[in-house]
Amino acid sequence: MTVDYRRTTLELAPPGSQVRVVEIRHHSGQARRLMELGVVPGAVVRVVSNSAGPVVIEAGSARFAIGRGLARKIVVEVVEQ
Repeated sequence: MTVDYRRTTLELAPPGSQVRVVEIRHHSGQARRLMELGVVPGAVVRVVSNSAGPVVIEAGSARFAIGRGLARKIVVEVVEQ
């Protein structure tokens, strides 16, 4: 069995890194809104800030904050740090 150590949740992704969305484990209006903003499986986003409070990301030309509870449900893999 191979373990991919680059996989984590958006909540734990390091600031400044680029990550690829693998899965969104949330099926609500919030997840639908993320998809409308381009945060879909396969999309590459940049983690701008990830300290106390929400996680700030850039997806395309948009920058927005995602609450930690929702960020915990977004599985990503680190593409570049």
